[in-house]
Amino acid sequence: MKVAGSDATITRISESIDAKEVVALAQELIRIPSVYRKEHQVSAYLLKKLAGWGFNPISVPVEGFGPCVVCQHGEGKRHTVALNGHMDTVEVKEGWNHDPFGAKIEKGMLYGLGSLDMKSGLAALMIAFKTIAESKTNLHCNIRFQAVTGEEENSAGIRTLIANGYFKDVKAAIVGEGIGGLGVITHGRRGGSYYEIEVTGRSAHGSTPHLGVSAIADAAKIITALDGMKMRSSKGLVADSGEHLTESQLVLRISGGDVSYSVPDRCTFRVMRATVPGHPIDITKDLRRVIRSLGLRSKVEIKMQRSPGDLLKPYFSPTDSELVTTARKWIKHYTEKDPRLVCGLSEADDNQVAELTGVPVICFGPGERGKLARYHRAEEAVNVSQLDVASRIYCSTVLDLASAN
Repeated sequence: MKVAGSDATITRISESIDAKEVVALAQELIRIPSVYRKEHQVSAYLLKKLAGWGFNPISVPVEGFGPCVVCQHGEGKRHTVALNGHMDTVEVKEGWNHDPFGAKIEKGMLYGLGSLDMKSGLAALMIAFKTIAESKTNLHCNIRFQAVTGEEENSAGIRTLIANGYFKDVKAAIVGEGIGGLGVITHGRRGGSYYEIEVTGRSAHGSTPHLGVSAIADAAKIITALDGMKMRSSKGLVADSGEHLTESQLVLRISGGDVSYSVPDRCTFRVMRATVPGHPIDITKDLRRVIRSLGLRSKVEIKMQRSPGDLLKPYFSPTDSELVTTARKWIKHYTEKDPRLVCGLSEADDNQVAELTGVPVICFGPGERGKLARYHRAEEAVNVSQLDVASRIYCSTVLDLASAN
C-alpha cells in the first residue's frame, strides 16, 4: 500500500470523532449480555446500528454461536484493511459490586462486563469506520469492519470468516483489543498446543492397594515432573508483562477414579503449552522423555489435540512493517508517547488470522495495566478517556494506510 494524503487532512478527519458518541456506543454494547455462544442479541443490535448509519451489513452464521457481522466501505477488486473485534464476553464472575450490565461511569471509569474485553474497543472501531466512510475520502483500498463471535471459546467466528473468504483480499488487519492500554502494540502472540495424557494402571480391591497400580498416583507424579520442565524463550521478543517472551505450561483438567472401593485404573488430564516463535509447537517428544524418566508402572499415552481451536501457532508481525510503523506513528501522535511493542501472553483471534491467512495483524486499543487490568475478572472497568483517543488512532492509521488525495 502507498501512503497518500497529508497528515493534516488525516488529523482533521480523525479529530471530528465525538468522544461522547464513542462512550455512549460502548455503554449500549455493555448493556446487551453476550456471553460466548449467546451473542445473538448483540449481533442483531450491530446489524441494526450499522444499517441505521447507511451501511449494508452482512450477518454471517457461525455454528453453535451467534452470527458474525461484516460491513464494508468501498468496492471493487482491490486491497482491504480490516478492523476486527469480538462481541462475546466471558461469564459473569463472582465478586461484582457494580451491575455487570449497567455500564455505569464512576470517577472516570466505565464499569461492565466486556468494558475491557472488548466492547470499548469494538465501539471505538465502529466509530472510526463510520468516520472514514462519512469523510468521503478517496481511498485506494476497501475498509472492512468485522465483529466476530466465539473468541472467548475457540475462535469459531474468525475461523468462519476466514473459511468464507472475508480475508482473501485483506492486506492488513487491526484488532481493537487493548491489553495494557494505548501505550502498547501487540504485534505478536504466543501460540498454544493441547495434549490429552491418559494414564492406565491396574485395578485391585481398595483394601489391598499393593496388588494394583494407581493411575491417579502415577498421574500425580507426572504432573509434578511436568512442573519442572524448562520453558524456552524467544530472543528479542518482549511479553506484554515486560519480561522476555517465554513458554508456560498448565494442567487444565484432570479426571479419574470411581465411587467403588477400588484402586483407580484410569486417569486422564489435559495439558496446555503456551509456545513462542522460533521453537517447536509439538512438544510430544519432550513430554514422553520426562514421563519415561519416572519409571512408572502405568501405561501412559499422549495425544496432541489437533481439532479446530486446539492448536494455535505463535506469530509476530515485523516491527519495521508498514502496519506496525503506521500504528506506532499515530499512537505517538495522540498519546505523546512511543508505544511499547510486545507479544501477547494469551492466544487470541490474531493467531488464527496470522496462521490461516498470512495477513499482517496487530492488536491495540483501550485497556488497563496493573491492578486495573481486571480482564476476565469481576469489576471489569476501563478509563473512558481512552475511548475517543483509540477511535482517532484507528481512524488515522487506516487513513494513512489507505487514503489518496
